[in-house]
Amino acid sequence: MRKTLVVGLAAAALGAVAGRLSATPTIRVLRRQNDELAEQVRSDRLTGVLSRAGLEQAYSAANGRERFVIVVDLDTFKSVNDEHGHPAGDRVLSALGARLADLASRHHGWAGRLGGDEFALILADCTAAEALQAATYAVAAIVTESRTGPVQVRGSAGVAYAAAATSWSSALTDADIALYHAKQRGTVTLFEPGMTYPQRPAPRRRARDVRATN
Repeated sequence: MRKTLVVGLAAAALGAVAGRLSATPTIRVLRRQNDELAEQVRSDRLTGVLSRAGLEQAYSAANGRERFVIVVDLDTFKSVNDEHGHPAGDRVLSALGARLADLASRHHGWAGRLGGDEFALILADCTAAEALQAATYAVAAIVTESRTGPVQVRGSAGVAYAAAATSWSSALTDADIALYHAKQRGTVTLFEPGMTYPQRPAPRRRARDVRATN
């Protein structure tokens, strides 16, 4: 009886080990697929920079540090797609993404795409002057070619200081408000306390393109 029990337990143990060994490749595949999916969520497929979700994760990772958040978008970007085609628009977005990634690397920060032609930079441990300088470089003209001729697009940027305890949504809102004022002023703008969205905002795209169409 005891011998039978021992043999039975040994067989069960061997079976469990064999099951784990046979399942290991499957588990590894599933983990790799999960990692790949998570990376896709964190990254923007077109430009290679972080996605909105990835930006939020990066901001949270820098918790406890002072940061500057810079929101950038392109002036009259819709006309690029309308006049030169979406491939030209994609090249412009990719060029801006590469530029912001370079800035992020220089300042030990993160670059990402919020959606459409809106991007953001998160810069930690830098001064306001450095953040404004980075934003100014970010919105310099992007020049590329298309089948219909050369394409040149400039951008606008709003900059917001975020103290260590500032939430991502609050910092992003401040930078976005500064961006609206940057569109009106025609220059990179730093958020200041009391600064608000226009009381009667036009549709978002029209409001942001007002400088370029005047």
